[in-house]
Amino acid sequence: MSSPEDPKPDTVVVANHDTGMDPFLVAQAQQAAAKEKAMPLKQAVPIFWRGMFWSGILSVALVMEGFDVVQLGAFYAQPAFQKHFGEPTSSGSGYYIPANWQSAIGNSGTAGTVLGLIFNAWAQYRYGSKWVYVGAMTLLIGALAFTPFAPSLTVILIGSIFIGFLNGIFQTLTTAYAAELCPMVVRPYLTSWVNVCWTLGALLGSATQNATLNFPGDSAWKTPLYLQWIWPGPLIVAAIFAPESPWHLTRTGQIDEAKKSISRLAYPGYYSEDDLTAQVALMQHTLAIEALEHKDQSFLNCFKGTNLRRTEIVAAVFAVQQWCGQPMTSLSTQLLTSVGLSVTNSFRISLATYGMGLLGTLLMWGGIGRFGRRRIYLVGQAGMAIVLGVMGILGFFKTTAIVYTTSAMLIFMNFIFQCTVGPACYTYVAELPAAEVRSPTIVVARGAYILSGLVTGQLTPRMLSTEEWDWGAKCGLFWMGTNILGLIYCYFRMPETRGRTFGELDILFSNHVPARKFASTNVEEFEELNDPMGEKEKETGEVQHVEALAS
Repeated sequence: MSSPEDPKPDTVVVANHDTGMDPFLVAQAQQAAAKEKAMPLKQAVPIFWRGMFWSGILSVALVMEGFDVVQLGAFYAQPAFQKHFGEPTSSGSGYYIPANWQSAIGNSGTAGTVLGLIFNAWAQYRYGSKWVYVGAMTLLIGALAFTPFAPSLTVILIGSIFIGFLNGIFQTLTTAYAAELCPMVVRPYLTSWVNVCWTLGALLGSATQNATLNFPGDSAWKTPLYLQWIWPGPLIVAAIFAPESPWHLTRTGQIDEAKKSISRLAYPGYYSEDDLTAQVALMQHTLAIEALEHKDQSFLNCFKGTNLRRTEIVAAVFAVQQWCGQPMTSLSTQLLTSVGLSVTNSFRISLATYGMGLLGTLLMWGGIGRFGRRRIYLVGQAGMAIVLGVMGILGFFKTTAIVYTTSAMLIFMNFIFQCTVGPACYTYVAELPAAEVRSPTIVVARGAYILSGLVTGQLTPRMLSTEEWDWGAKCGLFWMGTNILGLIYCYFRMPETRGRTFGELDILFSNHVPARKFASTNVEEFEELNDPMGEKEKETGEVQHVEALAS
């Protein structure tokens, strides 16, 4: 890399910067970009607290998903649920839910989620975020009735498909909405808040399970399900009053509406009319850069040109969450009972696991702006690999001390995950896709996560079930191996996105900058202002790029 005194070889210009925009609008876009990059967090929060509020409220939909996922995972170890839906154990001392049914219910929810992801990619692009959100949340009110009133596991399976479909909509909609609502400095906190909501839902679900464990009869497992109806009503009202994404409005040519939406994201009077025009111009400029390569949004465009690399990376980064050992925490109660802990203590440890996970996510906020996404991700994977290795070794021993040590390892592993890989993933997946295909790219990435979940959803119950493979904590060695493979991939392919506007990321990818050089490469997003005919870029742009890679 060249010295700081000679930064030119590290400069990348737009490969083809004839966007066709009015030079005056481009100049305004440049000013808006410079202002956004220079704004510190302590200044942005009091200015844009309204936008942060709306993004945070809509992301609460993920609280419901986290709550729901924990319920089903915990029910498999819930005595009342086992007795109602299960089969007698081989010893005749109790009941259990067969691993095939566990996998079938989990995978049916996954299948529904995939359909929801695909539907949302089309619906959010066409209709925007808020009305798709309102419609899906309204349908969820009815879908939540399937499980508590189910007479059989078959009905629970059908309900999982419907609920999974609606959860699939919320998964990508809230992440894309958070990425597009506020300035760059606030973006990682809004997108990682999605993970906070999921973790909070898991914590509430675990706490509810622990509180209702000894309720009489079927109320022990039905009561937590009834509580899910608390959320949809208030969230529907909030979404009706929420602003639409200004990126969606700009992309669809609703410029006046986009300006109104932008003005609602900051405190009243912050934006002048010229400021609003500049903000819209910045969005138009970014979309124009992307339009040089692709003219419209479609799933196919996720796999064309530079978008192919971006899609590959976000899909792999999302899939890493399924292969890092984290799926064990959704079945933590079952894991802990398999290594000898009582059902009551297993539920309490599960509650502590999610509580520490929530704390970890909040602590991550203190580091994501300082250390960046890439470093946090890599450190988290390495830390989890070590903990999983220790847990796997402990699985060969059956003393009381080992049982509680395994419990501590599970809590610590989830803490590391929620400090690093969990929340950083949502920030990364929201930032990396091109604006024009952000929603479809997130859908593809989430699809990779779900497809991986289909595999881990088959493996994990069998690893933990005493009636199947009965690996117990020894499965930590398996997850350590998959974690290390993910770490190697991310080291070579995962670029740093901290401090980059969406337009700068477009330019870095169009110039094929290697992942490990993203952070150190200087980007001239608005070089066209000084070279309106594009001659300088045609003559020197490629040379500068080659020199940058060779230095």
